[in-house]
Amino acid sequence: MKRRLTFCLSILLALTAGQTALGAQAQTESQNISGEYAELPEEVLEEMEESLSLEEELLSDGNGETSAQESQAPEIPATDYIPVLMYHHFAQRDMGRGNGVVVTQAELEEQITYFKEQGYRLISLEELDHLLTRAEMNPKEESGLGLSAKYLCITIDDGYYSNYELAYPVFRKLRVPAAIFAITDSVTNHVGLRKFTWKEAGEMIKNSQVRIYNHTSNHVPADETDADSFVAAVLAGQEALETKLAQQKDTVMALAYPNGEYTPEIQQRLLEEGIQLQFTVTPGVVNRNTSRAAIPRIMVVSGMTGEEILERAQRLAAATME
Repeated sequence: MKRRLTFCLSILLALTAGQTALGAQAQTESQNISGEYAELPEEVLEEMEESLSLEEELLSDGNGETSAQESQAPEIPATDYIPVLMYHHFAQRDMGRGNGVVVTQAELEEQITYFKEQGYRLISLEELDHLLTRAEMNPKEESGLGLSAKYLCITIDDGYYSNYELAYPVFRKLRVPAAIFAITDSVTNHVGLRKFTWKEAGEMIKNSQVRIYNHTSNHVPADETDADSFVAAVLAGQEALETKLAQQKDTVMALAYPNGEYTPEIQQRLLEEGIQLQFTVTPGVVNRNTSRAAIPRIMVVSGMTGEEILERAQRLAAATME
């Protein structure tokens, strides 16, 4: 597991060094042409490390091998759980295999096409909220959801310009919903690696099934601030969404925790504030035992096919569902 993380991070550092060598002009271009230059957002590196590390622990015996318990586990029906996928940034050029930050536009299109061919229906966060509500109203001992169809959910963190430039055309072409968690101050003030604008966000909402949700106003993780400040950042992010995207109506209030960090106090306070869906970077699948305040996700790594993603979802279901 350490070797895998070290390898991923060495790739990221090498590519970052290469970008620095291009000079100021190339860096300016890279902020405007995300399809040519696959940039590496610093704020997601911790999320990548955390998610990959936890997933490795779940799916291996500690020596990088598939655990005996997992290999003997019966296959869980895909109608018993919902995979929620986590993306961040997109590019046009091949990033190689294992980059947890950047996925190519072609990979995204192949993955969604494969999901649909396998009978999956991609759903919005509003539909996910409805399915969780239905499960809560009909409690059962088993963890399986017992759905009538196979569902899957796509989420994207941070709100990078590549979401608009490269992912949005795919979602529009294939007519599928996607949830983007935006860092609202970064969108408003054009801070950090280029984000889409509020105008571009409005275009996505108007012309596709893409919706924009809350990644706090400042992307300060819960373990780097106090509870009051964190909740304030969440509420500020929600206010910005409602002000800047007034045309986005009837959306569930949802949050992706920066770096996946949270505390029980924060979870409860946000539920009381109406944040009905709270997403983590913990690997797993949505099932009857899933808490609204700690929804697991599956990080999509560059080079993965749609088939590999569904296989990983099945393995995580077997490892995490009782």
